[in-house]
Amino acid sequence: MADVLVMTDTVACIPAEVAEKQRIQVVPAANITVGDKDYIEGVTLSVSEAYDIIKRDPDHFMTSAVTPGLLLEEFRKSSKSHNEILFITISSKLSAVAQSANLAAESLKEESPKTRVRVVDSLTCAGAEGLIALAAAKAAAKGMDLDSLASLAGEVRMKTGGVLMLDTLGYTYRTGRMTKSEALEAAKMNIRPVNRMSDEGTMEFIDIVRKRSDGLKKIIEVVKGDTDTNALHFMVSHADAPDVAQRFSEQLQQEFNCLSMIISDYSPVMGYSTGPGAIFVGYHPELNL
Repeated sequence: MADVLVMTDTVACIPAEVAEKQRIQVVPAANITVGDKDYIEGVTLSVSEAYDIIKRDPDHFMTSAVTPGLLLEEFRKSSKSHNEILFITISSKLSAVAQSANLAAESLKEESPKTRVRVVDSLTCAGAEGLIALAAAKAAAKGMDLDSLASLAGEVRMKTGGVLMLDTLGYTYRTGRMTKSEALEAAKMNIRPVNRMSDEGTMEFIDIVRKRSDGLKKIIEVVKGDTDTNALHFMVSHADAPDVAQRFSEQLQQEFNCLSMIISDYSPVMGYSTGPGAIFVGYHPELNL
């Protein structure tokens, strides 16, 4: 048996090549349905294909919670090579992944008592969740045991921030927070909300801007106010806006002592309601792993 396997969901937005290098197992965060067809994010439906559908026909792009059965099968497969699994999930305040994972872990315990699964609610999402999983994977590679890794993930979460800027309000009716007509009307006004992840795992409103450049400046302001060091690791996730993400990553590198920078796709599991153009920035300082 190998050492502890670190697992996370697709909402963590970790690029496939990074996940492979760091030996992180990535599993679906949700089921995607378009019309009468079901898809697996990143497997039978690419991110670019998903955003094409969202832009063309958002009302028929649907997501549903990943089932305990699917996660149980993922745990079973992983247990063939690992007897200890750390699963870091999207915030339980935003998704049912953590709940499904705990049910799957209980089922696996009955089937295979020698396999241990610890589920850690990251209380965040996107690049912030991804940075937590990466930190755990690096510690696992150094031989840290499962319980210590679970504790470490909680500590890393307290040092990890996440800020999101929407490029449009035109898709927010998908969350049920406003009607479609209200969302489309707000989109015409070029309103761009800036939100951040709270310590409780919810997305909280910070400010409204009208220019994208002002929103990116606001993100930098929030990051500076949230940290007591200029040296930070970053993960910038974009909703079908690679050029914006690239330019913003360069801006971050000018403003901070950038210890590392990952640019990734913002999962369409979230992007269907934020809309294309959204930018999420996860960050934390150097950690003593």
